[in-house]
Amino acid sequence: MTSTLPAATNHRRLNLTGTYNFRDLGGFPTDTGTTKWNKLFRSDALHRLDQPARDLLRERKLALVIDLREQQELDDSPSALDGVGHRVEHLPVYEGEVDLDGANFDLAVVYRDMVENYGHRLTRAVRAIAASGDDPTVVHCTAGKDRTGLVVALTLAAVGADQRDIVADYAMSEVLLAGDWALGMAEKMRARGLPDGVDVDHLVGASPAVLMRTTLDSITTAHGGVRDFLLDHGMTERELDDLRGALVA
Repeated sequence: MTSTLPAATNHRRLNLTGTYNFRDLGGFPTDTGTTKWNKLFRSDALHRLDQPARDLLRERKLALVIDLREQQELDDSPSALDGVGHRVEHLPVYEGEVDLDGANFDLAVVYRDMVENYGHRLTRAVRAIAASGDDPTVVHCTAGKDRTGLVVALTLAAVGADQRDIVADYAMSEVLLAGDWALGMAEKMRARGLPDGVDVDHLVGASPAVLMRTTLDSITTAHGGVRDFLLDHGMTERELDDLRGALVA
């Protein structure tokens, strides 16, 4: 299978005021076709959207928002989606269980922990995408790079996208979040009094290609592949077929 990244004319990134990392996941070659445009989107948090942004999402017929954030994150930054006409599935990855000790401020540890201990919740989000049918859907967390990054990577891998394209899409978050978003989030994190030695800038803004590649390889080593990982965490073969039907043209 040939790996080809989409041309810029496909407008992968949507210029929605109030977001930094909102983009369309259409146009990726798979082993049976190409992922559909205007079907699945990924994003950072949606609490700063203005009216033109809401109007655009309504025009795109956004129907489902899969919110991976914890309840405290929702309470602090409720989504500004009034009038869009969507429904929301709140599917937090940690459900309040995350223990923010020093070890968890290393991205490699965070990803390993999500895969090894929260695989059923990552899979729950993929199952929601599979059940969405033709409805335009956005999956997001706060940055749209870590929790969202893993859910999107699992989703794309499950429908047969090439790993190089999955990794390249993941790595794009670091570019889009650089600047105002990353600086502001790093300042908030430092105000929390993190342990000495934490690389805050890397934690909040980095999406290194090698990390996603290593994570996907570890899933293959432990489970035989992403599809088997999803099956091992509650997804069914029928749901995997539904996922392909929903995403691939």
